[in-house]
Parts: sequence; C-alpha cells; structure tokens
Amino acid sequence: MSEGEAVAVLAGTVLVLVAVLHSWLGEVRVVGPLVADRRWDLPTIPRRAADRLLRFAWHLVTIAWIGLAAVVVGGPGTLTVGLVCLATAALILVALPGHLAWPLFVLAGTAALVAAGAVTAPVQLVLAGTAAAVALGAAAVHVAWAFGIGPAPRHVVPERAGGEEPVALPGRWATLAVAAALVALAGLVVVAAWTTQHAAVTWLVLAAGAVLCVRVVGDGRYVGVLKSVRGTAFARLDDRVYTPVIALLAAGAGVAALSLS
Repeated sequence: MSEGEAVAVLAGTVLVLVAVLHSWLGEVRVVGPLVADRRWDLPTIPRRAADRLLRFAWHLVTIAWIGLAAVVVGGPGTLTVGLVCLATAALILVALPGHLAWPLFVLAGTAALVAAGAVTAPVQLVLAGTAAAVALGAAAVHVAWAFGIGPAPRHVVPERAGGEEPVALPGRWATLAVAAALVALAGLVVVAAWTTQHAAVTWLVLAAGAVLCVRVVGDGRYVGVLKSVRGTAFARLDDRVYTPVIALLAAGAGVAALSLS
C-alpha cells in the first residue's frame, strides 16, 4: 500500500468513526432526550412528525459521511452518490413517509446510478419485470373488487378528514377502468424492456411515468406526499403502501424508457 493509499484509508476510517459516534452520541445526548421531553412543540408540525423529522435529519448526516468515506478510499463518486441518495430515501420513507424528500432522493439516486452505468441491461429487465408484475397484481385486485370477489375493500379510496367516510365510491366500471390501465402499463413496460426502440412506445411509457409521478406528488389534499388530510386510515396506508407502490411503478416505467434510449 502506497503512502497516499494509507492516508486515504486513514481519512475514510476517521469519517466512518465520526459517523458512528455522531449517530450513537446523538441518540444518547441529543435526539433521545429531545424526543422524550414532552414540554416543547412546534406551531406548524405535529409533535409526532417533529420527533421523526428530528431523528431522521440527524442520522442523514451519518449516511452522508459514510458516503464521503467510500469516495475517499477510492469508491466511484457517482455510484456512491446514487447509493447514498437511495439510502437517504429509504430512511426518510421509514421515518416520515409523508415527506416530499424521499421521492426526490429516489429520483436523484436512480439518475446517479444510471449516470454511473450501474443500471445494466439485466438490472433494467429485473426492475421492469418487477414493475410489470406489481401492475398486474394490482389489476387483478381491482378486478376482484369490481366483481365482489373476496372481502370488501377498506380504506382504498380517500377519506374525509376526521373520519372514515370516503370522498367518493367508485363503481364497477371505474374500478375495471383502473384495472385496464394497470394492465396497459404492464404491457407497455414489458414491450419497452424486451423489444427494440419504437418511438410510439417510448412516448407512451414516458407519459405513463409522468402521470404516476404526479400521483406520487399528490393533489395537495387527499393523495400523495403533499396531501393535507393525514389523520385517516387511507392517508396512513397511502403513505406506507399506495404511494410507494406507485413510485415503484413510475421507476419501472422510467427504466423501461431508458432501455429504449
């Protein structure tokens, strides 16, 4: 090992040590006591959300420093940035799923991985296939709902604030229309990922991905990460399940479009 390599390893080791101590001591002496102290509050953020925001913001620094350590010891910079972004997105999604930052970090991380050449053809096929399978599974569930097969669905449509009253009750044909759209999405992703370039398919996949991204962001009221009605069972499921699944479908559409480029 050369002198320069030894110094780089020393720098990386120190950064990892600082990162670990930052998280550990932060939990013991800063974050933990603040979360346990019920005497403070914020005027614009519910206390429970503020606790989670404080915790994940503190530990995001740890992830960033570990990423710096990887770069210092010779890790590929763009690839490391992509992995740090995805790890950051995962932490935010677990700690505070209604935060707008996690889909933005997913987008940044995915773009960095693509730029680093990490999204190879086999990876593209796996991601696109996963998205297609999820879309078909969701379509099958919608068909079952439309024909009353299985237990009645609960908390699958937006609910009004302060209760479980749905904003609207979609009928059979509307539910089947959603199922048809999901089947069409799965078909587009499969065609895009497993065939040669075709302009019409490219634009259709991009349009589908754009619509899904809009759904992830939300309408500012009932759905997506920007919704304002958050106290309902649907809102909690939307944060934990529905919006992340739609983000997965959007990523699959993006990967399929990438395979056409």
